[in-house]
Amino acid sequence: MHKSKFSFHKLITIIMINYFFISLGHSDDHKPHVVFWAGEEEYGAHWSLPKIADDLERRFNIKATVIHSWRSGVTDYDMPGEVNIPEFDEIKGLEAIKDADLLVMHIRFRIPPAEQYELLQEYFDSGKPAIALRTTSHGMWPMDKKDWFVPFFGGHYKGHAGNQEGTTTIVDGDQLDHPILRGVPKFRFWNDRAGIYITAPLNDTATPLMMGKTGVNGPAQPVTWINEYKKGQKLMYTSLGGLEQFRHPDFINMIYNAIYWALDREVPEHGVLDNRDLSFYENESPFDVGAFGVLNNNPHNRPQEDLAIENSVILNGKFEKMQIPAAPSTNIPENAVILFDGKDKSKWRHWDLSVRPVAMLPDARAVSPSPPYDEARWEIIDGSLEAKPGYGSIMTREDYGNYKLHVDFLIPNEPDYVPEKFKGTGGIFLNGKYEIEIKDSYKKDPTIISNGSIFSLIAPSSNPSKKINTWQSLDIEYRHYQGGKPEITVYLNGVKIHDKVVPKVGKTPYGIRNVSTLFMSNEKEGSSKYNLNNKNWAVETEFKTSEAGYLFSSAPMNERWTDGSKGLRLWWDNMLVYRDGGGAPGSNWLDGYKFLYEPDNVEFNLSDNNWHNVILSSKNGRLKLYIDGKFINEIENDIVDSVSNLVFRVGQSSKVFKLGASELPDPFPAEVFDGEIRKLTFYNKSLKDSDVKKLISGEKLSKKMIVLDWDPSKMETSKIVEKGPIRIQSDLSKIRYSNIWLQPLDE
Repeated sequence: MHKSKFSFHKLITIIMINYFFISLGHSDDHKPHVVFWAGEEEYGAHWSLPKIADDLERRFNIKATVIHSWRSGVTDYDMPGEVNIPEFDEIKGLEAIKDADLLVMHIRFRIPPAEQYELLQEYFDSGKPAIALRTTSHGMWPMDKKDWFVPFFGGHYKGHAGNQEGTTTIVDGDQLDHPILRGVPKFRFWNDRAGIYITAPLNDTATPLMMGKTGVNGPAQPVTWINEYKKGQKLMYTSLGGLEQFRHPDFINMIYNAIYWALDREVPEHGVLDNRDLSFYENESPFDVGAFGVLNNNPHNRPQEDLAIENSVILNGKFEKMQIPAAPSTNIPENAVILFDGKDKSKWRHWDLSVRPVAMLPDARAVSPSPPYDEARWEIIDGSLEAKPGYGSIMTREDYGNYKLHVDFLIPNEPDYVPEKFKGTGGIFLNGKYEIEIKDSYKKDPTIISNGSIFSLIAPSSNPSKKINTWQSLDIEYRHYQGGKPEITVYLNGVKIHDKVVPKVGKTPYGIRNVSTLFMSNEKEGSSKYNLNNKNWAVETEFKTSEAGYLFSSAPMNERWTDGSKGLRLWWDNMLVYRDGGGAPGSNWLDGYKFLYEPDNVEFNLSDNNWHNVILSSKNGRLKLYIDGKFINEIENDIVDSVSNLVFRVGQSSKVFKLGASELPDPFPAEVFDGEIRKLTFYNKSLKDSDVKKLISGEKLSKKMIVLDWDPSKMETSKIVEKGPIRIQSDLSKIRYSNIWLQPLDE
């Protein structure tokens, strides 16, 4: 198996032994000038870029200049609220790009003065090449410069996938021969913790070279791509570039290849660094990777089976496309609504993870806006719609409810280096929330992530999947009334695989987020009997989820989170956090966060889609946390006197929520709980250990102690049909879809 242990301290010696690098024909008469701009404090750019620059100068006949830029008045890598933000920070030495032949950037949240923006604009307008790494996608801090990156590099930054599951990268089969990818693994599982960036949709001028996922089941996103800002201009970006990647010669090889490509030098067959034999590399870490260390042996917020990848590194591969057969004909009922007839896609629009209705909250500190795409960007080919990985998904323009949906689909063949768990991935989201998985599962046992599954929730009862490059059919009956849960029946290739199943949570992963609170008090009660600033109280709740969000909160109804605001939040990576204030102007985005239960403690997996009981009890301002009846932690509750205008919410926090120096754009729902809460009881007294034991055993406490007994099962289900859009997800595969129609079901 291809090995990849690498020490940057050994870079020069290793590379010289491994390959004769200096290409013939590059005389000293003209050394191309490469300017490296290091300007971020999170991923080690100030350390890594000078190493590369020094190596290029000494062995590759290249003149290299390194520019370092820092943010004045800022000590933490995250920009604090409204304190110590300078008007601008001049980038000393930036004038070096005037005679540069290539600009390599690794920056984050810079604040240059106007004249330096003009200098950068002139560089890109000249048609010169550039390479951008990792955080450069959110390289500028001012609000009116968030989109600075987009036109030049043709992509975006919308947010960050969860950590701890590792990054996987897969080379696009149509780009196997691209010079940047020579000698670069066609598939790689990076043993890191940092999740991929949410970068889709790419601009029309961009071409993806490499797609990636966090873990196995996260949504695929472009990881490495090239773009033309000016015709013929060579611009390359990769969202890789964390310290973990700089440990690997695979990544360094790709960067050196990109430099050669940008300078119009010939890239050797196996890459500039020729990584075919790494057996003698020492297992030595050249730096402290700190919190972004190696992958947890069992990141438990996804099934263990997901980590069983055949090979962590596949260096070579090939791709021979099969001829795709024409779409089948179908009999469409007279009362059907035709969504796609093989010719017209006007009933569909563009959608990506940040487009409303949203499936994730954007990183408001750093999000770079996309162009306002409206039309569905997928192509019609031979009477079918072909998914376009990296450019967004499609969603119906209208909402529908209680219907039978018919879809024909074809999973094409994949390159031979794509592992089985990644082949043929796509999905159809009912009401935008519940995904029916599409996957190459031919002759495999059905699982919660196989073809026809209700993704990550319910496995199909059997597996009638057909082989690749064969048209298949889905017929789905979907019923959902407001206040209730949906009922789903699915036929795959004419075989019933789900019979009136009811999902146990409010959506599958990356479904449209819930937009309403489950319960909200009025301000009078929220500021008195439900006030978390009271000295003595307790809250018991039971929930299940695979994601995150606020279980309950006490905050203003429509105003910004304040120092008197409080709430219990399930955060990514199995963390349970009590946010105790921290919303005043000038506060850091982490101010007020008190970590009650952290991911290092793996006794409880709170995001495993199983029911959990959490009790938070306050006695004289001291908070005790119990999980499933066991005492976990005790912290101080910072009580704020004389607060008013608070409401108590179940399943949501304040709608106007401060995040760094930015506010989440209204009316994005802030921190809605993405899961199911089946009960919440608010007590006007603190609870003893004996009280907790009684509750866990099923006993009831005195009714005099209860000021709120919220139980959604006692609420009547409405007869109003719950409507929503139908969404077809673009993932890794160029799946084709045809004969899409729906038929209203009888009430």
